[in-house]
Amino acid sequence: MKKILGLSAAVVMGLTSTAALASKARILALGEEVEDHYFIEDSRSIFTNASYVNNYANTMMLEWGGNGFGNSSFLDTDSSPKAMGGFLKKSGNYVYGVYLGNESNVSTFLRVLASPDTYTNGYLASSDNQTDFFVGSETTSGVKWGANFVYTKDKNEATGAANSSDKGMAMRLGAQKDMWEGYANVSLVSESERKNNSTPTKFEGKLGLQVGGSYVMNDIKMFASYKQFDWEQTGGNQAAGVKTDGGFTRYFIGAGKTHKINETDMVFVKAMYNALNVELEYASGKAELTRRALPLIVGYEAQATSWLVFRGSVSHNLMGTAESKNLATVVGTENSNMSDGLKYIALGSYSGSPVDGKKTITNSTKINTGASLVFGDLTVDGFVGTTDTSGSSSKKGIFALDNLMTRVGMTYKF
Repeated sequence: MKKILGLSAAVVMGLTSTAALASKARILALGEEVEDHYFIEDSRSIFTNASYVNNYANTMMLEWGGNGFGNSSFLDTDSSPKAMGGFLKKSGNYVYGVYLGNESNVSTFLRVLASPDTYTNGYLASSDNQTDFFVGSETTSGVKWGANFVYTKDKNEATGAANSSDKGMAMRLGAQKDMWEGYANVSLVSESERKNNSTPTKFEGKLGLQVGGSYVMNDIKMFASYKQFDWEQTGGNQAAGVKTDGGFTRYFIGAGKTHKINETDMVFVKAMYNALNVELEYASGKAELTRRALPLIVGYEAQATSWLVFRGSVSHNLMGTAESKNLATVVGTENSNMSDGLKYIALGSYSGSPVDGKKTITNSTKINTGASLVFGDLTVDGFVGTTDTSGSSSKKGIFALDNLMTRVGMTYKF
């Protein structure tokens, strides 16, 4: 594997190129987020910077999970992951590929916020049947580039039912060479609508943008990213025909260093300041969620045998606060007692609350771990969860057999 950002992939990962191909299970075990990970390179980096397709040519990637059907399964979670997968193939000087089902939790989160107050009125349809098309290459000067076109569309026109539809398109562009990388991802279309309902609801995206990059200096990788989504919603948790403007912004600034212990093992440390702001402009006032956090993450990855890789991380917020203002307007009266589960889960994932006020983000120390089974060119990754919510009683913080491999991914190098 060629050098990227001034470090070989084996140094950045601390493993051989085969074991480093990985999946959601790997990046979660190393303390990263599924949709916002900027330090650890992985095959899923292609969804942030499309130029990474050049690093993972001739690769098939699969993520085990359900089909996402049902109101309680709109979000991709550790306890209820969504199935997805695709391939990248090199042909001549180009790499091309297709990936299926990589639906966004952020996209779902925004549509849930725009949905009616009560579960019985139905949520807006989330992005479904998503297809990602990739192409990339390397110039004679050594610059790797990549492009990714995203398309998603679904429609329900059942007679006598609350008809719904959702469609979206986006373009991701990226480039990298030696010590640097950069990317710009733009949402072109994002719409969701629910008709034949007591309160017809529509979500219409305006601006969707993500820009960022990284630079390696003295073995320290510095990175930054900015993400913004603006939209207009009609009806939903307001009266029929009433329009509301919404905005979602999030940015990351961080740095980290990887220390190579030997040919296969590594440890790393990174710190990353991230800020989130979500707001909705209602006639009665602004509903707003503001979140600030500075997590410190220390992780390791080690090859125990030729066929087994262990990894893990610990993260802790050096500082973390969240402030909720008028969010009861967003979640509605039914969710005041948290009976409308999906809305509360979506809001709670960013430390939001229907109760106004500012608070410290508590219990921020997290331990994640996982493993990979390596069979030649085939790698199977598992993420070990410590929370089991199945059965009559939930178990939190318990390392139990039924928590093993709460996420599973497979990568095949062909």
